[in-house]
Amino acid sequence: MRRTLFFLLITTSPAPADDKPARLDEFAIPGVKARPADADAPLAEGWPKGTEPGVIEVKKYPAYRSAVARAKGASPGADNVLFYPLFNHITRSDIAMTSPVVSTYAPEMVRDPKATGDVSMEFVYRSPDLGKSGQGVGSVKVEDHPASAFVCLGIQGEMDPEKMRRAVEALRAWLADHKEWAEDGPPRRLGYHAPMVRRDERLWEAQIPIKPAPKPAERTAP
Repeated sequence: MRRTLFFLLITTSPAPADDKPARLDEFAIPGVKARPADADAPLAEGWPKGTEPGVIEVKKYPAYRSAVARAKGASPGADNVLFYPLFNHITRSDIAMTSPVVSTYAPEMVRDPKATGDVSMEFVYRSPDLGKSGQGVGSVKVEDHPASAFVCLGIQGEMDPEKMRRAVEALRAWLADHKEWAEDGPPRRLGYHAPMVRRDERLWEAQIPIKPAPKPAERTAP
C-alpha cells in the first residue's frame, strides 16, 4: 500500500529536532498528484511556487500590482460574481492572466461560513511595472501592494467555506506554537487552476498575513 507522508515545512528557519512532522491529511488526496501552481498560467514575477497539499510554510511575497474587485456585505460565494468584472478588465486592458487568483475575506466570514462581510478578489499583474495603478475598467481598481509575509497551507481538491474555516484554524494553531510571528491582517485564499481542471488535481492555499512578533521589553536594572 502506498503511504503518503505530509510534513511541516518552515522556510524561514530549520525546525527544532524534537518537532514531529505535521500530518494534515484532510487537505491532500492520497494517490492523486495536484497540478503545479503554474500549469494553467504563469506565476507573477517573483512569486513563490505553490505550497504542497497538507504542508504549512512561511513564504515571502514581493511588492506587486493587481486588479481588484470588491463586494460589501457579501457571502463567501461572491467571489464567483467578482471574477467576471476582473476578467473583463484584463481583456479590455490587454493584460495577460497569471496564477493565482487571490480572494480575501472578512475574518467573521471565515469563522462562520454562513456570515456575510467584505470580500475582494485580485488578478495579479505579471510585473509591478505593467500598466498603471488607479481606476480600471468599470468598478475594478488597479492597486499596488507592499512586500509581505504569509503563513500558508496547501489544499488539494474541492474548496468550500467550511474547508477554508478549518484551514485557517490550522494556520492559527501553527501560529500559537510559533510565537515569533504575529497575525497581521485578514485571511486570504489562493486558487491556482481553472474550473475545467479535474477537481482532485486542483491546488489552493489558505494564507494569513504575518509579521515578526514584538520582543518582550527588556527589564531595566534598578
